[in-house]
Amino acid sequence: MVMGSFIQELTKLRESLVAMGYAVSDMLVDAVAALNAGDEEQARLIIARDKAINAMENNIVDRAINLIATNQPVAGDLRFLASSLRLATELERMGDLGSNIARRTLSLARLGREGAAADNFPENIKTMCVKTIDMLKQSLSAFEDRDPERADQVLALDDAIDDLNRQVRADILSIVFQDGRKVAWGLEIINTASHFERLGDHATNLAEETIFMARGKNVRHHHF
Repeated sequence: MVMGSFIQELTKLRESLVAMGYAVSDMLVDAVAALNAGDEEQARLIIARDKAINAMENNIVDRAINLIATNQPVAGDLRFLASSLRLATELERMGDLGSNIARRTLSLARLGREGAAADNFPENIKTMCVKTIDMLKQSLSAFEDRDPERADQVLALDDAIDDLNRQVRADILSIVFQDGRKVAWGLEIINTASHFERLGDHATNLAEETIFMARGKNVRHHHF
């Protein structure tokens, strides 16, 4: 492949990653809206969207591997292609979590109909929703703009998500100890919080890859 064509393919691959990122972001925003509203119809539509995210991952991975195999890239181009493989996987896993959140919405709606749910949706979960989506959007923006400084800022946000996850667990345990009929509901809420905690981890990984591509510095597992 001639150099001009190679650069064009790199640009298209970056555009595909950005498009996949925003498709995942839109899916998660809709999953949060469905969760807060208890919208079962929307939840089912979100679950169905996961196949499209999987197809995007497969397409990006195939193209990145082909570019590595046929062009022997070096330095920044090689870092970008290596990161593309990891980024596509991270985004696909985030799509899986969006689908899982939608499944929790269906389960919570069923428990509500059975009278086995608490009266109010935990505020800490709502806060986790907002903070995690914001973290993801900042991470995607840092990648799209090739802005490692903004990615650095994302890394500092993960602790707040972890703290909220612990608070949710404590709140739910308090509720179910007082009313054993809400154990199944409590487990669904704890699982939902865990999904958001994992989303925070994946957003952190996206930011780490942005830093790696921009600076050639591997910060995975090295920040506190």
